[in-house]
Amino acid sequence: MERATRADVAHAAGVAPSTVSLVLNGRGRDVKIAPATIERVRRAARDLNYIPNAAARSLRRGKSHLIALLMAELPDDPFVPVVHTVLTTAMINIQRRGYLLLPLFQSGDGASDAEVIQGVLGDTQLAGIIRETTSAEAFTSRLLANLGIPVVSMSMIEAETTGSESALVRIDEGAGVRDILSACALIAPGEPLAAGRAVFLAGPNTNHARQNPIARAFGTSFTLYSLPDWEATTAYQAALRLLADDPSISLVALADDSQAPGVFQAASDLGLAVPSDLSILGFGNQDHRSASALGLTTVDWPLKEMTEAAVASIINVIEGRPPTLDVLPGAILDEDTPGAAPIATIPTRPVWRSSVARRA
Repeated sequence: MERATRADVAHAAGVAPSTVSLVLNGRGRDVKIAPATIERVRRAARDLNYIPNAAARSLRRGKSHLIALLMAELPDDPFVPVVHTVLTTAMINIQRRGYLLLPLFQSGDGASDAEVIQGVLGDTQLAGIIRETTSAEAFTSRLLANLGIPVVSMSMIEAETTGSESALVRIDEGAGVRDILSACALIAPGEPLAAGRAVFLAGPNTNHARQNPIARAFGTSFTLYSLPDWEATTAYQAALRLLADDPSISLVALADDSQAPGVFQAASDLGLAVPSDLSILGFGNQDHRSASALGLTTVDWPLKEMTEAAVASIINVIEGRPPTLDVLPGAILDEDTPGAAPIATIPTRPVWRSSVARRA
């Protein structure tokens, strides 16, 4: 079935196409169109299921209400906490401000994906773009720089500006980790290095900085292991081998809380008590119920706050206000470099439970 046109509505209502436009744009009474005619046009539009062309209306009005959210490759399960939190927060906050969200996912699997993104961004009239840069592809920076559309970047890690944005909202991964280490029983006040050894189980991505405070605290007694995935079973096998081979390990830190059940199981199988024999430190706090059940001390990753700040920032730019006007309380602003995009840094926070030995 073909889509109804403005001409079809005009024919059904017995009026000119320009009258249909005036009525459906809410200007019928302003130009003295008779109430009966207004009702006839609206009824014809309803009967024909007529939907005005949003792109054409945006061109006539000179304004779009569509904001794109450009993220990294969509995982097999789009309901993983990280993706779910960012997507739902962006959708709700953008819609509450009178705009609509267009989610786009960039992949590194070849030129065809880049061409799709280029086509959508080039052919769709957008008010602005929020670009998640944690796993960004290089072609996007070049493309966005040539579009002439406001861009706000947001990063789940400690990233720097790309040069194509009006502002950057990023997360200080190390803040919460440092807070936990400062009160950890493994580190005595005034001592240069922590006692024992620490291992950090990373996932397939190692572009984060959440391990850096631990590396500094343990010095040469720190080792990072990169695992092929984020599965608890993979973390279990790695932890079981490492803990069995090296009894001096006093801390296992994780790149993501999803690995924690495997490490707790490995400690249990080896007869290690948590935290008296082994401290376990997570990162993320996205699944509160699971972390609480384990007693996992972890670091809260403020993805919701990051996304809220990015939405506020892009809408500020679109509506002609300073990009960081509505930035969240507690964020650290860097607006001192002339000509540089302002940066808002949101700190992570410690979530103390029972899996890390804490100084009295």
